[in-house]
Amino acid sequence: MERHTFNEEQVDAGIAAIIERAKDRGQTIRYSAVFAAAGLPEPQQLHQGSESQLVTDFMKAIHDRCIERGLPPLDSLVVHVAGPRENWPGGGYFKVNGLADPMKERVSAEDQVKATRFWEDQKQQCKDWADRERRMR
Repeated sequence: MERHTFNEEQVDAGIAAIIERAKDRGQTIRYSAVFAAAGLPEPQQLHQGSESQLVTDFMKAIHDRCIERGLPPLDSLVVHVAGPRENWPGGGYFKVNGLADPMKERVSAEDQVKATRFWEDQKQQCKDWADRERRMR
């Protein structure tokens, strides 16, 4: 079975795809579109092929690269389009940010609220950034 890897150019390509959506009022983008832009298989295929860690690592690389490039937390705009996490980021998003996954069982109401507010704040940062970017054009 082929194992997949990614490089910095693919991370930047994923970020570019997110930026395209973000500049349109901070809209979210589906994981599969980000991975396709980077030339990677869809996350579902990676999970099915026992490469779940690659999905996590790629999204962490996007998170870190946004910080390096002085960009807003664009990883907050990457969401699932179906299933129980529809319109929500994956659990790794919350883990990367040191928060409990609010969609997991046995998470306290306090931790659910904290994580959800954090995510909403990060999405707002992206929307504000997109507004500034549009005004500068």
